[in-house]
Amino acid sequence: VRLPTRAASERAIAANIPCAAPLPNDVDNLLHVILQRTARIMTEQIPSISEVLFNGESVCRLLDTERLKFSSREPAINIYTPGGEFLAHKDAQAITVLIPLSCPEQFQGGGTSFWSQDSRGHRVEDPTIILKPPSGTAMLFGGCVTHAGVSVEEGTRVVFVASFSSATADLPVIMEHRDIYGDSL
Repeated sequence: VRLPTRAASERAIAANIPCAAPLPNDVDNLLHVILQRTARIMTEQIPSISEVLFNGESVCRLLDTERLKFSSREPAINIYTPGGEFLAHKDAQAITVLIPLSCPEQFQGGGTSFWSQDSRGHRVEDPTIILKPPSGTAMLFGGCVTHAGVSVEEGTRVVFVASFSSATADLPVIMEHRDIYGDSL
């Protein structure tokens, strides 16, 4: 289940994309604080992200001035219960922030799988690595990285996800490789 922030829900509705009801205001506000902290860390501790992916503009400034373009129905919380997974895909944005909100001890299976750039693809090869970091640990990766939410066998896995680019960037988007929700396949 993907539970979008209010802004993500409004964008989805405007684009006629099916979307769950938005998160409550208090949760929405907390997610915005988490995204602001993550943007600050990216700007201050990993300046190459701003330099390379955002033409030297601070990720904090882009977020504060609402000049980021998010993937469909994001930022959001993804909730995985037994059998829940997110099939292999690429986000087609400059960067993805994925933060586990549940501890790996709270579920069996699950995690985020990644395929190396030189793999023959997720339909042919198993993932190169599956990560299950502690809750609160931000994973950052580029939009061209193939990844998947691994099926949960027991328990509940909860993650915060936000994939975004600069709203002014002219990035090619190949629509025929998107699912019905606008997510890249």
